[in-house]
Amino acid sequence: MELDPTSLEQREVYKLLIGCVVPRPIAWVSTVALDGHHNLAPFSFFNAVGSSPPALTISINYSASRASGRKDTLQNIIDTGEFVVNLVTEATAAAMNETATDYPEGVDEFTEAGLTPVPSRTVHPPRVGESPVSFECALHTALQIGAGPGSSTLVVGIVRHIAISDEVLGERNHIDIHRLKPVARLAGNSYAYVRETFELIRKSYRPNQG
Repeated sequence: MELDPTSLEQREVYKLLIGCVVPRPIAWVSTVALDGHHNLAPFSFFNAVGSSPPALTISINYSASRASGRKDTLQNIIDTGEFVVNLVTEATAAAMNETATDYPEGVDEFTEAGLTPVPSRTVHPPRVGESPVSFECALHTALQIGAGPGSSTLVVGIVRHIAISDEVLGERNHIDIHRLKPVARLAGNSYAYVRETFELIRKSYRPNQG
């Protein structure tokens, strides 16, 4: 099958992307509105960018339910220039799903999901107390890609501070994946555990010395 995305409906392209680009890590993003209200929402178009400076990227889709087309998370990030990325684990998956609800503006998802907002060290948005890893970020850039339904804004944040539970941090600052127990996003209502891992040793190229 050969597919031209321009010949497909936007929803079809979306389903193909989320079905093929798997598993996806989940950024549980906490922000603060200009009026001080907390907001918390999950995003699975998320990854790391680089380590010097440490940077993360989140893609936030267009919201038809908002007059501006911006979800509360994106509006708060643009207004304040700050956000926190918290990781989702097996223990917090149900709470994360609760915060995915399209609540009206001003509703505090921390309260709705029974989560603990913990003051951050370098930014105003709180961390999720139940999350073992939180990245406090400052907005670097927000790039809008497209317009209307199916479009998105690519947010790049510079990591100012990292909070990690001692329980998941091993020797030489290595993360113990079996203690972290992250949850990954698939398509539809499906998620994945990370319970089995394997190793492949990368080969070093050595030209024939003759």
